Amino acid sequence: FTKSLAVLVFVAGMASMSLEFAASRILIPVFGSSIYTWGSLIGVILTGLSLGYHIGGKLADKNPNFLKLCLVIFSAGLYIIFIPFIAPTLTISFIQFVSDSQYASLFAVFTLLIVPTFLLGIVSPYAIKLATRRLTELGNVSGNLYSLSTIGSIVGTFLTVFVLIPTFEINYIIFGLGVTLMVFSSLFGLARFPKVLAVFVVLLLFFPSISSSSTGTVMVHSGTPVYEKETLYSHLDVIDYGNIRTLYLDGNIHSQMYKDKPEELVNTYTKYFHLGFLFNPNAKDVLFVGGGGFSGPKNFLSMYSDVRIDVVEIDPDVISTARDYFNLPVDNDGSRLMIYNDDARNFLSKTEKKYDLIILDAFSKNYVPFHLMTLEYFQLLDKKLTSDGVIISNNIGSMAGDRSDIVRAVYKTISQIFPSVYVFPTEHNSGNLQNIMLAAMKTPTEYNKDELRHLASNNDNNNHNSSTALDDLDYLEHLYEAELKTNDVPLLTDQFAPVEILINPVTNEPYNLENIP
Repeated sequence: FTKSLAVLVFVAGMASMSLEFAASRILIPVFGSSIYTWGSLIGVILTGLSLGYHIGGKLADKNPNFLKLCLVIFSAGLYIIFIPFIAPTLTISFIQFVSDSQYASLFAVFTLLIVPTFLLGIVSPYAIKLATRRLTELGNVSGNLYSLSTIGSIVGTFLTVFVLIPTFEINYIIFGLGVTLMVFSSLFGLARFPKVLAVFVVLLLFFPSISSSSTGTVMVHSGTPVYEKETLYSHLDVIDYGNIRTLYLDGNIHSQMYKDKPEELVNTYTKYFHLGFLFNPNAKDVLFVGGGGFSGPKNFLSMYSDVRIDVVEIDPDVISTARDYFNLPVDNDGSRLMIYNDDARNFLSKTEKKYDLIILDAFSKNYVPFHLMTLEYFQLLDKKLTSDGVIISNNIGSMAGDRSDIVRAVYKTISQIFPSVYVFPTEHNSGNLQNIMLAAMKTPTEYNKDELRHLASNNDNNNHNSSTALDDLDYLEHLYEAELKTNDVPLLTDQFAPVEILINPVTNEPYNLENIP
C-alpha cells in the first residue's frame, strides 16, 4: 500500500512538470515565446497545484480512501489525453476573440491546464493522509512523499526536455502522459485493468488522428509541404510555392529561395545586407547572426570571391534543413564558410575573431530575442568589430506611430555604442509595417544622400565587389534623414528590456513578406 502511494505520488509529480513543458510547445507557435506565455504557464500551473493542495487536504480529512485517490489521478489523465484534440480550436479562438494578445495566452493556458494541475495537486496531501498511521510519523511521511513528488517533477522535466520533445511529436507526448496516469491509477487502484485497457485500445485507434489535430492547424500553408519537424526551439516547415521555397519557424516566414537560382535573394530586405560594403568596401570577414535558410551567406559567397563568412545559428535542425532543402553546402566551404551552432552572445563571448561586417538577422516567434537587442550586446559586438567595422541590423516596425517604438528603442540603444547610425526603411511609406535596416559604424561619419551616392560611386570604381550588389536597389533613396525621436522609448539593457510591451503593436499587426501567393 505504501509503495503504491509512493509510485503514484512520483508519477503525478512527473506528469505535472512534463505537462508544463509539453504544453509550451502547443502554445508558443500561437502566442509566441514571450514572458506572457511563460508567465501564464507557470502562474496557472502554480495556481492549479495550490488549489489542489488546499482542496486535497480538506478531502483527506473526510473519509480518505485509496480508491478515491486513484480516481483523481485517473480523471487527470483522462482530461490530459483530450488536450491535443481541443488545443487547436481553443487557441485559435482566444487569439481571434481576445483583443489584448498578452491575455489571450493566459485564458488559453487556464482553460487547458487548470483542471489537470488541480487534480494532480490533490495527490500529495491526500497521499500523506493515507500513509500516516500515527501522528508522530507525520513529519517523516510528508517529507518523504513531497520529496518523491519533487523528484518526479525533476525526472519529468529532464525526460521531457532531453528525450521526449526531441524524439516525439508534442501531441503524442501529451497523450502519453494522460495514458500513463490512467494506467498507473488503474493498476494500483481500480483492480479492473483489463476493462480499462480495452478503453485504451479504443482510444488508441484514434491516436494517429492526433497529428492532424495538432498546433499545425494554425500553420496551414497553401503551398506544397516539403518537410516538417518539431525542433528544440520551434515548429519548422518547408513549403514550396511554385519556384519559391519558404522556411517557416512557428508559422512565420524566416527565409525564401528560388529553387532554380538558390544564390539569388528573394526578399527585398535581404538585399540591404550589401549596405555593409557601401560603408566598408574592403570588408573581408563577415559574420551573420541568424542562419535560417542561409539566403544572405549563400548570396555573399556567390558575389564576393574574397569574402570569408561565419554564421552562428542556435538551432541545429535549422542548419540541417538549410543543407538538405536550401542548397547550403553539406560541408563547410574550406575557410570561406564556417557555421557555428550556438547562441549568438555565447559565441561572441568566446571567439577571439574580429569582423569587418556583422549582419544581425536573428528572429524568434515574436521578434529578435531580447538579449540580442540590449546595450550589453551591442558593447560585445563593438569589441568584435575591426576599427572600420560595420553592423547591419534587420528590424521590423514602422517609422511612425506606436509600431515604431521597438525600432526607435533599438536605435537609441545602438547609438549609445556606435557614433554613426543610419536608418534605411525598405518602404517609402513611413507608417507601413516593414523591415527597417540600421547601419552602425565605429567610425564617426555624417553622410547625407548625395555624399553617400558619391561614396558609392568611388567604391564602384575601386572595388568590383560592391558595384554589382549595390546597383540592384537604389538604397540611398530610402535613407531616412530626419531626426529619429528617442526620448519616449527606453534604453534596452540586460536588466531592463521591456520588449514585450514595445513589440505588442507590431505583433498584433499582420506582417507578410512579399512573393507569397
